[in-house]
Amino acid sequence: MFLQPLSLVLLLFSLPQQPPAPAPALQFRISGIVVNAVNGQPISRAQVSIGSPKLPDSPRTVSASDDGRFVFENLPAGTYQLTARRKGYIQQAYKQHESFSTGIVVGPDLNTDNLRLELRPAASLSGQIFDEMNDPVRNAQVNLLRQGLRSGRLATWRQGQITTDDEGHYHFGYLAPGNYLVAVSAQPWYAQQVPRLHTRPDQTVSEGVTRPDPVDPAFDVTYPVTFFSNARDISGASPITLHPGDAATVDITLQPIPALHLIIRSPSPGEPNQSERFWANITQPLGDGLEEHVQARSQEIAPGVIEVSGLPPGRFTLALNSSKGNESTTRSQVLQVIQDAEINASEALPSSSISGVIKKDDGSPFSRPTNLQFRSSTTRTVLVAQVDLNGEFALKGQNAMPGTYEVTVAGAVAIRSLTADGAKVSGHSVEIGPGQNVRVSVVVSEGSGQVKGFALKDGKPMDGVMIVLVPQDPERNRELFRRDQSDSDGSFNLSGILPGKYTLIALENAWDSDWSSPGFLQKYLAAGEPVQISANDKLQFKVQVQP
Repeated sequence: MFLQPLSLVLLLFSLPQQPPAPAPALQFRISGIVVNAVNGQPISRAQVSIGSPKLPDSPRTVSASDDGRFVFENLPAGTYQLTARRKGYIQQAYKQHESFSTGIVVGPDLNTDNLRLELRPAASLSGQIFDEMNDPVRNAQVNLLRQGLRSGRLATWRQGQITTDDEGHYHFGYLAPGNYLVAVSAQPWYAQQVPRLHTRPDQTVSEGVTRPDPVDPAFDVTYPVTFFSNARDISGASPITLHPGDAATVDITLQPIPALHLIIRSPSPGEPNQSERFWANITQPLGDGLEEHVQARSQEIAPGVIEVSGLPPGRFTLALNSSKGNESTTRSQVLQVIQDAEINASEALPSSSISGVIKKDDGSPFSRPTNLQFRSSTTRTVLVAQVDLNGEFALKGQNAMPGTYEVTVAGAVAIRSLTADGAKVSGHSVEIGPGQNVRVSVVVSEGSGQVKGFALKDGKPMDGVMIVLVPQDPERNRELFRRDQSDSDGSFNLSGILPGKYTLIALENAWDSDWSSPGFLQKYLAAGEPVQISANDKLQFKVQVQP
């Protein structure tokens, strides 16, 4: 049977309508070449990875070909982190600077082919430690210090620490280019670090101690902390400059000097008490905020009397610890030792305990643990207290000597108020007296503002640019700075911004500069974008890149 045309049309309209098939999702790719950052030569067989929350099997890794080429196909639109690693090279993200890198943004009309991912050859520093007879020194403690820029300021920090082997060798590998210092502490193997004082069996502490037979001065020696090359403090140290791929050798010869002895008497000698313990810990500064445990021998020569043998001359921090039952106390003292000395622990100032609580001004809980830092204005040492999710913290195993401490909080927060029971507060600093139990209360604001946008040069997006949000009065509000690095499409995203007035700047060549110093910033602020942030603001800007 044949249907008439009108009947056919009616039948077609009566059939169920099928929804149109969804358009296939656009798929994109990232491709490029891995090269040596020094000579530009391709690096074969590097392991290249991309990562993104939008990628189901993130991170995805491929092996570069013999000519250094790599490609990632069938990628959904989004932003990807691109990294590579290869033996003999430092693992690197695309256009990485410090902890920042340029994200690869893929999508329509964006070219993400022929990327050039540079890896720097790793440097190394090795050497051997010798004594004055040119014999190797085993078990020497070798400290590697790095000098450079941190958060836009010149700083020195500990890069690594290692103990020499039986032949006096040490090795630090996979080092980034930069300036390094090497410091060594050790004791002569032949040194006779025996007490110069002792008690007779029938003596008590109150009756004093007597001198035993003298030790040959040639064996009562020690090694001072020695910086390369042959300096006794960091001011005289010779920096070692490492370039990409360098394999530097730094040998150091230690020279013995007469050892000093320190007699320490318990603050309450009285009658010997077998349940009471009394001991000393000694550290000495290596640099600003850096300390090293002194390899000296501490020995109880009578109940309540300790003799420390094998000390070199210098400045030390002495922590005197005593415990009886469940009670323990610590007394601390900074000493300048230039000759044999005797001290009474009662003259040392008792250390303080610091605890407290941090709260957000909006009452919300902390999403992850953070830490609170107390930086001594005198010794520059930093005491770190871990803060739990309830905001509670306490210094544990660290001696809080009397003095003034600057308080800072890690993370995208700023201190709004600081109070303390048992201590004097001035601004963000707390002045702690001897033996005080200090309870600190800190109220912080967590930034909720956001600034997004694009960095432009000559009207075109520019990647790899340092984006800086500078607060008013930068020197006093360092915790309010926010930074980012522009992605491949020139975009950036600054979050966790606290309410206030700022200036937004984009700097093309500032990664290797002391960018956070007021003198440096002043040159760029006038051409920046003024920004006023209120709580929960989400603002967008196009900022011009400054050379």
